[in-house]
Amino acid sequence: MKINNNYLKEKLKHVYWLNGGPCAGKTTMTKKFVNELGFQTLKDDVLKYRSFSNPEIHSALQKPNQNLDWDKWFNKPVDLHLQWLVDFAREMMEFFVVDLLKMPDDRPVIVDLGVMPEDILPFISKNNIIGLFTSKKEIENLYFYRDDHKMILECIENNTENPQQTIKHSNKSMVKFSNKIKKACIKNEIKILERTTEMSVDQQFELIYKHFGF
Repeated sequence: MKINNNYLKEKLKHVYWLNGGPCAGKTTMTKKFVNELGFQTLKDDVLKYRSFSNPEIHSALQKPNQNLDWDKWFNKPVDLHLQWLVDFAREMMEFFVVDLLKMPDDRPVIVDLGVMPEDILPFISKNNIIGLFTSKKEIENLYFYRDDHKMILECIENNTENPQQTIKHSNKSMVKFSNKIKKACIKNEIKILERTTEMSVDQQFELIYKHFGF
């Protein structure tokens, strides 16, 4: 069943999307919108979506899984990992939109999820999207050492032959993913915001708040 995109945009006009690359402040900003302004938010529940997915149609959603050779998974060619990241987010949208439609529309919803903008522009207004990005150095310094990535780091440390080299290699995929989304945002004339080490959380929040027109 295909849902009319104009209808989706109307039903989801209360949804605001923090797109962009890793370590750019998306999660921190979401917490501020929720805690300080009473926004709702929706986290992607990949395991829930996977159980309803078709392995032939949603091949990216089937991974990672416990049957993988983790050393090969984390050390596969950068372009293959990048394509999986893009496909994974795209396949998830089919389920994610349904969950968004089920949420009450009496309060705005803030979403933080890095995805190619063309995969959300059909149902989210351009004015309700902002791309958040940071430097290559920040991604390399922070990505695998975040609290919410603790399980990934432990998996690398326990299941790869050379954890430090694996982290260095995997960071290349995350940097390339960030750059790919950034280029697509610019192409689609979506507002982007670069987070620097000098920018405070409150400063970044104010700029995003202003962009959304609150």
